[in-house]
Formats: sequence, structure tokens, C-alpha cells
Amino acid sequence: MMTGCAKPTESTSREEITVKPAETYQVIEGFGASGAWWAQDVGGWEDDKRDQIVRLLFNPQTGISLSIYRYNIGGGDGENIQDPWRKTETFEVSPGEYDWSRDANAIWVMKAAQSEGVRQFVAFANSPPARMTLSGLTTGEKDGKSNLPAESYDDFAQYLVDIVHHLRVDENIPVGWISPVNEPQWDWSYLKGQEGCHYGPAEVLEVTRALIHAIEKDNLDVKVSVFESGQWKNSQVYIDKLLKDPEVAPFLDHLAIHSYWSKADDKRPVINFIGRNFPGTHLWMTEWTEMKEGRDTTMESALVLANTVHEDLTLANVTSWQYWIAVSRYFYRDGLIYVNVSDHSIIQTKRLWAMGNFSRFIRPGYTRVSAETRSDDLNVTAYQSPDQTRLVVVVINNSDTPVSASINGVPPGFSQVDQFETSNQYDLEEVYKGQSADNYTFSPESVTTLVFRLP
Repeated sequence: MMTGCAKPTESTSREEITVKPAETYQVIEGFGASGAWWAQDVGGWEDDKRDQIVRLLFNPQTGISLSIYRYNIGGGDGENIQDPWRKTETFEVSPGEYDWSRDANAIWVMKAAQSEGVRQFVAFANSPPARMTLSGLTTGEKDGKSNLPAESYDDFAQYLVDIVHHLRVDENIPVGWISPVNEPQWDWSYLKGQEGCHYGPAEVLEVTRALIHAIEKDNLDVKVSVFESGQWKNSQVYIDKLLKDPEVAPFLDHLAIHSYWSKADDKRPVINFIGRNFPGTHLWMTEWTEMKEGRDTTMESALVLANTVHEDLTLANVTSWQYWIAVSRYFYRDGLIYVNVSDHSIIQTKRLWAMGNFSRFIRPGYTRVSAETRSDDLNVTAYQSPDQTRLVVVVINNSDTPVSASINGVPPGFSQVDQFETSNQYDLEEVYKGQSADNYTFSPESVTTLVFRLP
């Protein structure tokens, strides 16, 4: 750790960053990731390995301190799903009857995350159980059309409520949201290799309504998270259907959208549509990964992640940002952590630590405030703690050279600063601690978090 401000080298460009704490935007509800599909396997590994993974994801000091955990309510052991990681257990033995000893590995992970400090849990379903579907499969209908008949909506809703009731009451896990549908616009067919179910806008509305009724009947203290759109583009028809309904809309404290295959120009029309027609609607980004073949542990994919988080926070004003598969066995740019199932080896990625530049320091309740720079190389956001004793500034340097910048607008009482860097050299390590400085140096291709605080 450096004991003084790093001086810019001769080749370092000099820039200015201006923060305006009085100019406020959304209140952040948290950063998270999904337990699909790894938890049901990794949760049964030897203690040192599974503990290491949980600490990397959730520990506030040695990990990235994710504050939201997404638990996958499975539809059952899909007979046509070849990949064992994508086969999900169901507690259901027969209609209305459950074996709560099932899915023990995934439950262990969820409780371990809770022990590390996670207090927000989302229970989501990709498909109803096979017995409820038209095809008899959890991967979808044979032609990619709707796979849940209307007469099964109430049954499916009760199934979800029964499981969440068990998690809350018997397992003492404070699940706060149930997400009944996932990427409903896709043509989920029986040939797919993972759970999924297509729903049209009216069907999403009625499934949501049935779930609300089941929640109220059970007197369950949870909200509904919908509709987990597969991408931003063409989401308006679902949004319109949900938020114009006088019974359903008041029950939704946010809308959930995924940022797959979505550029800024795809997001703007949806954001503008919501702003015109449903102002004040909170948005959650609840799934994203780069969707690119091949493993990558470097800053190349870490910068893609960091810039996507930045764009969703600043352009879309999302109040929560949640990653997809936290742990991956695949040769894909997906996991924050890779594992090899043959020997249970664990491989950290720069994506993990770049995510931590946001999740460890921007805690639930922090408010995003204005942060500006004229630099084409830097992306900057800033956040203030609820008690106004901390100001967090996250700086992404996309250039291949160091950049030095002054930071203007920091309240004068914030005389102390801690600087944490993720780069080719560092994994979310503290590179400076001390007095606030005139300039700060941001390494090439890096994500840096500055925590300004009172003495």
C-alpha cells in the first residue's frame, strides 16, 4: 500500500473530475448475483473450497460483499437436460406436498451468504414444475409457445408461495421478492438445454396477479419482481400491460430487466417510455453477462462488465444491479469465478474484483450523486452514504495509459481517502490511504474506487 499520493508520470494525461453531492439521483438498493446453476453443486463441496467461494462473493473484508442473493426455485430434474448443472431440484413430491430435505446444497450456500451479511434475497423461477406444463417438460413448449396453461396459474403461484414460506419461516432466510417468470419473450422450446417458459404480456400479467393473490392469502411479507425481460429492446408492451393494471401495479416496487445484447441506444427508448408513462418507476437490472465464448480472467472482460454497470447506473438509473451466474464451470465469459468440477479448483477473475469496486463500497441506501468528466477515457460515478459521512467515487480508466485527475467538489471536511484498484496488477487492493490529494492516478485499463471520509 502506498503511503502518499502516486505522482503522475510524464506520459500520464491530466484530467478533471467534478462531483456535485447536492445533485442527487437514485438510491441504490444493492448489488447481487445468482446462485444458478452452481450452488446446487458447489454447496456440497469440501468445506474449505465452498467456504472460499462464499467469502469471495459475500465477505465485506476479503470478498466483494454482494448484498443481494438470487435463489433459483427449480422446476425439477429435467429429463431432456443433459448438463447436470442445469438440472434443478424441486421440493415438490406431489401437488401440495414437499420434501424439504431436497436442494440441500443450494440452501447451504444461501445460508452461508446470509452468515456473511447478505440480507436481501430474491427467489426466482425459470419454469413451472414439469407436471404443470403443457409439454410435461421444464424447458418449454414444443414450438416455443406458452407452456403454462391458464388453469395452472393458481397452482404455480401457490407452489412458489409454499417454497418461499418455508424459506422464510423454517429456514429463517428473509426472502423479500418472488420472481415467477424469466425472459418470457423468448421462444423456449423443449429442445432447449435449460429451464425456460414463454409468456405473452397478458400471460405475465395474469401469472403475476395469481401470485399476488397467493401471497395475500398466505399473508406472506414479500413483493413480486417482474418481468425479467431478456433484453431492453421491445420491452414496452410487457411494461405497459403490468403498470396500467390497477391491482397489479401497486404491488410492484420495481421492474426487472436484463441487459443482455443491449446497447445504450436499445435502452433509451424503454427508459424514455417509462419516464413519460410511468414516472418514478424503479428499475432493477437483474441479469447480465458478456455472452461471449471462451474463458477470460483478464481486465478485457472486467472493463466490459464495469462499463455496463456504469451505463445502467447512469443512463437507466437502475437502483440495483445483479449479475447472472456467479460461479461457472463453462468456457464462456460468464462467471465472476471459474471452477473446474474435476478437482474443485477455483479460478478468480478480474471481473470478480471489478464488480467489487462497486458492490463492496456502494452499500444499500447510498445515493448516486452527480459526477462529471470531459475525458473520453474515463467513466465516473459517485455515491453518498445515508449519513453523509462517506463519498464514494468509482473511476473506470479505459485507456492503455495512466490518467491523472483532480477531483473537485468533494466536501471540505472529507480530508481522508482510501483508494482501491482493480487492474492488471491489483485485485481490489488498497493502493493509497491517507490525506485527500490534489491529483489521483488511475492505472491503465483499471477500475478504481475512492472512498472519501471524515477524519
